[in-house]
Amino acid sequence: MTATGSAATAQQRLSSTFPVRRPGTADRGMELRIPRSARPGLAVDGEMSEEDRLWPGRVRRIGREQLRQWKLDGLCEPAELCLSELVTNAMRYGQGPVVGVRLYRTASHLVIEVADGSPDRPVLGVAASDEENGRGLALVDAIAESWGVTKDGTCTWCRLSAPEEQR
Repeated sequence: MTATGSAATAQQRLSSTFPVRRPGTADRGMELRIPRSARPGLAVDGEMSEEDRLWPGRVRRIGREQLRQWKLDGLCEPAELCLSELVTNAMRYGQGPVVGVRLYRTASHLVIEVADGSPDRPVLGVAASDEENGRGLALVDAIAESWGVTKDGTCTWCRLSAPEEQR
């Protein structure tokens, strides 16, 4: 596939997954459904397709814009980092054909949820200094107020405190 064809496909997929408001959330939530281009569960050693590698950056940009609309600019950097790490893990290790991303506000927090369809629970590990991967959850753990995984293992979430002046 040519670079132009790939960009056109990416734009088409981005348009079809642009955030939609959930009924009853009244500007408090955003959801994305990202189709995985790689065959779910068949990645070798967590390798991703070229198309799937583009999604963490796209989700960061979409998340940043949503936070600006919510006037939560002070959370842009930590939220972008958490989004990037959680979406990368989902694209790399997930088993579902779609990765779901959800951001929503509470009175005092921003919550990020990323569902990947895999019952395998992510593990907070310690990467050696010469390893290129393995620090994502450690970064989320360091930045987020809290994080966890749903009981069925299919969704990893984190919670960031909104600055007092933005509550």
